[in-house]
Amino acid sequence: MIPIIDPHIHFFDLEKGQYHWLTGTNPPPWPNLSLIKANHHKAQLNNPTFLVKAIVHIEAGFNNDQPYQELEWLEQTVPPLQYGAIAYLDITLKPCLFSQQLKALAQSRCLRGIRDITEGNDAERLLHKHVQKNLATLSQYQLHFEAQFELHLHNIAYQVAQYCLQLPSLQIILNHAGLLDTDTPYHSGLSALSQCHNIAIKFSGREHVASPLEPKECLTLLLSYFGEERVMFASNYPVCLIRQQYEALWLSYHALVEDNALWQKLSYHNAKRLYRLK
Repeated sequence: MIPIIDPHIHFFDLEKGQYHWLTGTNPPPWPNLSLIKANHHKAQLNNPTFLVKAIVHIEAGFNNDQPYQELEWLEQTVPPLQYGAIAYLDITLKPCLFSQQLKALAQSRCLRGIRDITEGNDAERLLHKHVQKNLATLSQYQLHFEAQFELHLHNIAYQVAQYCLQLPSLQIILNHAGLLDTDTPYHSGLSALSQCHNIAIKFSGREHVASPLEPKECLTLLLSYFGEERVMFASNYPVCLIRQQYEALWLSYHALVEDNALWQKLSYHNAKRLYRLK
């Protein structure tokens, strides 16, 4: 079996968590939604080809009013599988409240950072007056920000790059390849962000994009901008089920890389280093 670390996983327990975005009256209009709208745990990652040695669990809306509850649930659910966790926290909170809530979350040894989804019109929230101070607080805790916005939003990309230049010890990881779409002008944003040594990017989330780049083209593009040390393969399980089963997705990643040393970086070592996994 081929060992991997998957740095973008969501587990669901629909009986214990809220997941209003998925189970409410306005769920996402995704294909295969019934496959996603179900309980998902570590056992479902088992497959004949890839040995999942560790994961990074990305917040999934278990309870956004009390995000520590998801961390507590993970502690009961994921071990002995090694993992790190990204919790939900509003990046625009008043700095005193942000610091207070982050301190509580940081009691969990598995915490590696926070995510606040800012796609589309919500990306403007990254320009909020509190964001830089809150990012500085994250950096002080040696935690990172899991950013999720479209690279063609140039003003957002430039501002995020400025945050990183002003906070050199901050780590930002950009989700889902910046939601690259062939029909949008993304090169300028990609260039601005890639020049910051403290920004890495995940090759994932093609299922979220209407006109995604061809996988080989996308990987080549990301490597050309970010280099071999700041790109990671990730699954976005179970949302990847929109298009592919878990094993099939990783087989498609494996087929993109002929060089074994590069494969090891993209599928294992970069995630291990960036998320401080043992």
